[in-house]
Amino acid sequence: MAKEGFNYFFWGFLFVMLDFRIQGFDILPDVVGFILFALGFQALSGYSGYFVKGKMYNLVMLIVSLFSVYERPAQGGGINVNPLGILVGLVSLVLILVIMHHLLMGIKEMAVNRGRYDLKQEASQKWTYFLVFQSAGLLLYVLILIPPLFVAAAIAYFIWSIVLMVMFMRFMKACGEQL
Repeated sequence: MAKEGFNYFFWGFLFVMLDFRIQGFDILPDVVGFILFALGFQALSGYSGYFVKGKMYNLVMLIVSLFSVYERPAQGGGINVNPLGILVGLVSLVLILVIMHHLLMGIKEMAVNRGRYDLKQEASQKWTYFLVFQSAGLLLYVLILIPPLFVAAAIAYFIWSIVLMVMFMRFMKACGEQL
């Protein structure tokens, strides 16, 4: 049962961490990732209270993520401000941090219960990486005022998101095999 839950998280990270848009439509919609996360939280809810709480926050995020399936492409040059997009982005940021915290703390609890202190340590490390990654995403909003730095930072952030996604997917696979 635990392996199945971690398998859902494995695939969920693919949809949640990557954002490819064609004419405003998300090709890998986050909502699919959060549906997979919901299945993962459900499968693991018997192992830790963190998974039960994470499941509740994830359901809210699933609804919020519906608003990001389509984002109108920017029209013309300059900086475009979308108040609804900013609000959805801030709510999403808070929710994804809470969801990831509950997921990784649930993994830590499972790891301790099974004597897998290496996985406990790795879960802590992954939480730090994710927190730094999200903070760097906020920095991009400041750098938008300096276009050359913004472009370089956005490319680096995209590459970092792929590396982080692969790290999380491998970690979920290891958790499924070892917990």
